[in-house]
Amino acid sequence: MKNVKWFLAMCSILSLLVGCSPDIKEISDIDLVMATGIDYDKESKKYVFTIYCVLPASTSTEKTGKQTDFVDSAVGDSILDAAKNLRNRVGKSLVWQHNKFFIVGEAAARHSLYDIVDFLTRNRQIRITSHLLVSEGKAEDLLKRKSNISELTSNVLLGIVRNEKEWGKSYSLMIHKVADRYTNPYRGFVLGRIIASPKSVTSPSSLLLNGGAVINKGKFVDWLDGDDVRVIHWLSEKSKWKNYEFTESLEYKSTKVSYFLRVSKREIHSDYVNGKPKLDVQLNFKATLGEMDQYLALSDPAILAQLEQVTSKHLEKIIHDSLKHFQQDLKVDLLGVSEYFIQHHPKEWKKLKKDWDHVYPTMSIPVHVDVKIEKLGMSQIIGGQ
Repeated sequence: MKNVKWFLAMCSILSLLVGCSPDIKEISDIDLVMATGIDYDKESKKYVFTIYCVLPASTSTEKTGKQTDFVDSAVGDSILDAAKNLRNRVGKSLVWQHNKFFIVGEAAARHSLYDIVDFLTRNRQIRITSHLLVSEGKAEDLLKRKSNISELTSNVLLGIVRNEKEWGKSYSLMIHKVADRYTNPYRGFVLGRIIASPKSVTSPSSLLLNGGAVINKGKFVDWLDGDDVRVIHWLSEKSKWKNYEFTESLEYKSTKVSYFLRVSKREIHSDYVNGKPKLDVQLNFKATLGEMDQYLALSDPAILAQLEQVTSKHLEKIIHDSLKHFQQDLKVDLLGVSEYFIQHHPKEWKKLKKDWDHVYPTMSIPVHVDVKIEKLGMSQIIGGQ
């Protein structure tokens, strides 16, 4: 009996010691950072560090189940200095484990994107699986915009990223993938572009992911539209395009035809022709008929073959136009063309890399597309007239 009393007394003492531990933080003492913005002011040469936070539900004074969010900013001579100044402004401990997005303002991306990525990868509190985006204008202004639905801004953005595979005209990249892109100084890459939709009479302004930001030699250089980003998806690594579905419309003999498209196979071969580097691209698509505004006798193999050929040529032109833009206008290797020659032609690359900035814009990159229409839809079964 004495042993039982002694054991219970010790348990009571230990529970009191655990409750008093200085290493334990009460939920009421923390703010959850869900998104972070980094801006740069060229006139003052200072950084602006912005956080979008959510108060844990149990600390909110609102109705049960509703979370309270807020935005706060601080200025500093460096990113770290601005972040420290922000901590001094907030009366609670900031927790970054739930942060899903880092948004870099356009001015900051032009000034020192490499330094920002370096800062993010060095900081142990930051999730390297967070998405890195570049904003038109200031990141601070975008984070202060309220979602047009009763949902947290960070959750809305995460939903848009997840829906990217159903659209293909936006591009999301995690911080650790961005760091990997910097290992090859001869190539550029694309980050997601976040914008604010225009406000109208019927709907408020909201955040959108559309197009991409071109990064070269550590800095932001230009924007890409959604159609060019779609080509980036088609020609990127398999992990990007294997689960993506795209839509495309074209006109065939006065009939507007729309498809759902998936890349089924992609082959890229590097070679030298007459001493000059060359890249050959073969893309195979599987297509499902989405809609037609007039009847087509697709049960006729000849018509179906013609439609597949017309669609293949249509996609070839889209890809060719984007490649021309990447090579001749931007002059940035967005697809990692240099990596094929580094890997497969190491001897030739030793000479080629010295003039890569001049060679890449004039390289021959022929593209061959093969489209197979697999599903025609029930309209052909019931007559389609």
